[in-house]
Amino acid sequence: MNDATLYDVRTLYDCMQDPATVAWMVQMNVPVPDIAPPGRYPSPAEIRDVIDAIPGISPEYVITKSVWEVSIVSRKDVSWATLAIKDYAGLPDEARPFYFTGGWDEVILLVTTHLAKRCGPFVLLHNSGASPQIVM
Repeated sequence: MNDATLYDVRTLYDCMQDPATVAWMVQMNVPVPDIAPPGRYPSPAEIRDVIDAIPGISPEYVITKSVWEVSIVSRKDVSWATLAIKDYAGLPDEARPFYFTGGWDEVILLVTTHLAKRCGPFVLLHNSGASPQIVM
């Protein structure tokens, strides 16, 4: 993670392949399943489809050949989040890892939960070292 990352998002399956990550999650009292269901990262096009279908939010996209980012704002209060694609290379249908550069936990969880329904479970890794959170 870099300093501009609030939450790094990884598939639960990827986290379960790393013994150090599993040990850390157990130490942090995160309920880790015995078997991680397969999961995958979404493509930017899938992220857009999912976000555009969530009621009550307004997304604003910034997309160039090397940047794919969306700012998500709640229509009913001041909560927001910004999601970015890692190493975007201008390919909207290529599955890529993503992360949140900032925002409110409620919006981050809302978006990640909707993406997990399509792609499988994710783990939110907070930049502060706080307990990871599994999102299914």
